[in-house]
Formats: sequence, C-alpha cells, structure tokens
Amino acid sequence: MEINAAEIQWYLENITFPATKMRIVNLARDNHAPDGVMDLLEGLPDREYSSPDEVIQTAGVKQ
Repeated sequence: MEINAAEIQWYLENITFPATKMRIVNLARDNHAPDGVMDLLEGLPDREYSSPDEVIQTAGVKQ
C-alpha cells in the first residue's frame, strides 16, 4: 500500500514544528501509525524538520 501525504499529516497533527526526527517518530508511534508510515519516518535523516511538508518531501511521498 502506498502512503500518501494526508496519511502522514494525520499522524503528525498534534506536533509543534520545528521538530526532531526522534520527536516525529515518537509522536507517530504514540498515534498508532501503521508499519508503512513508521518505516518512512524511521528512514528520515536524523535532523530537525520545520514543517509537515518538509517531512513529507524528505520522505519522498507525493503530495
């Protein structure tokens, strides 16, 4: 199943940006994100992200 931008945004809806990769991954896990979303987020480079759009773009998910 292909992950879309709206799905990732849903699992990150309560996060305040900027946010680190660790914070993003932990929040998605707390929100019970499925394995596909978790795999994408865990594969992100370890840095700070300024917005959900930056997370989505870096993860290579189509808008």
